[in-house]
Amino acid sequence: MIKKFFIFIPGISDSQLSKIKIIPPVKIHQTNVMKHRKVLLRLLVIVTVLLFTLPPSECNAQRNASHKFEKELFGKTKKGKSFNEGVKPGGKAAKAIKKQEKKEAQRDKEDDKTLKELRKKHFERQSAATKERMLNNARNTEASYKAKKQKEKKEQQKPERHKIRKP
Repeated sequence: MIKKFFIFIPGISDSQLSKIKIIPPVKIHQTNVMKHRKVLLRLLVIVTVLLFTLPPSECNAQRNASHKFEKELFGKTKKGKSFNEGVKPGGKAAKAIKKQEKKEAQRDKEDDKTLKELRKKHFERQSAATKERMLNNARNTEASYKAKKQKEKKEQQKPERHKIRKP
């Protein structure tokens, strides 16, 4: 609802009043509504254009999750192929991947070998008392680890149910 504003100034004659230019009141409410309608119309057009131009796509994460679930339950997926089988590269790419895997395996072996040698050298440098303490610490940690594993295993086992015999 728009109100009309009248200005009443005492002591002004009609001739003076005709000279004063009164600015008509601005219809604020109508202009804001029109702006909002234009913005909403533009958004509606953009959304409809995007809906028709962008193709619908599946969520790969959900698809893979269902395949994984099937594999856990039945041991294979719908297609009969194992879940881990994927598209394997062929030709030079396959050879390069195999070569890279061999290099990584060789590096891992070398790293393990050097670590063992370093531990052995470090152990040999120690005094007799320190060596004995190190060996005892290793035995104690191994025993505590074994006891902890056994305790966890017992806790995970289901308790036996005792059936009540009917007389």
